Amino acid sequence: MLMGEFKQEILRINNKVNMEVFKQGLLTQRVDVMHNRAVIVAKNRRVSLLSLPYEMDRASTEIMDRTLINIFKQRFIQLMQEELGVTVVAHLKDYDPDHEIAASVSFFEKPVEEFLPQLKSPQRQASKPNRAGQAQSSQPDGEG
Repeated sequence: MLMGEFKQEILRINNKVNMEVFKQGLLTQRVDVMHNRAVIVAKNRRVSLLSLPYEMDRASTEIMDRTLINIFKQRFIQLMQEELGVTVVAHLKDYDPDHEIAASVSFFEKPVEEFLPQLKSPQRQASKPNRAGQAQSSQPDGEG
């Protein structure tokens, strides 16, 4: 797998877990990969259910934030293993509700340069025949 593909897969999994745990996707996200870690910075809206209590009772809301973040971290580690075969030994995550920015750092078992060549690109949706019976790729032109 190429580094660009690996980064896209990390971002795909990050957004997927965000949808599962927080029931909403991310507005923007960026990943930087170096040595044995990946740093993800994402912009997302505050979970609406937690917005009102945050203004009135920050301590209780922060407990709920920590709980949701812990669920997120476990699921992210699980999907990195299941979908990419990458072992994440630790995933640290924090969220700033005032600025709606989340930051994460994933630590891999080995340096990325060691395991990246062995990773296979994930299987995309099978090509579907168009009306003329020709196969269509789910990838944009030039990428597949």
